[in-house]
Amino acid sequence: MSSINEILKKGLSLEEIGVKNWALPKEDALSVLKKFHAMQIPVLGGDVCEIIDGVIQYNYDNWYCDRLSNESYSAFAHRSIEKAKDYIKSYKSNQSAKIFFAFVLDE
Repeated sequence: MSSINEILKKGLSLEEIGVKNWALPKEDALSVLKKFHAMQIPVLGGDVCEIIDGVIQYNYDNWYCDRLSNESYSAFAHRSIEKAKDYIKSYKSNQSAKIFFAFVLDE
C-alpha cells in the first residue's frame, strides 16, 4: 500500500512556508481520507490553507480530534477520519478553488 508521504504529495508542498507537509484541495483531501480509513491512520486534526497573492498560507481555520481515554486505536482512527471528513465537507468559502487542507498526523 502507498506510504503516507506518497499519498499526500499529490497536494501542494508547504515547504516554501517552512512546513514539511502538503495541503490538498477539497476533493483530493476527501479521497486521501478514504485511503487513511483503509490504512487505519488517525487524523489528529488539520489546518486550512489558502492561496493569497499567489502564496499558500495558513488562514488559521483548523480542527482537531483527541483520542478518548479507553478508545481503541481503530475506533479513534475511524472517529477522527469522520470528524475530518465532516469538517472538510462543511467548510464554506467564497474562494473554494484557493482553499486547501493540511492534515496533522501522528508520526
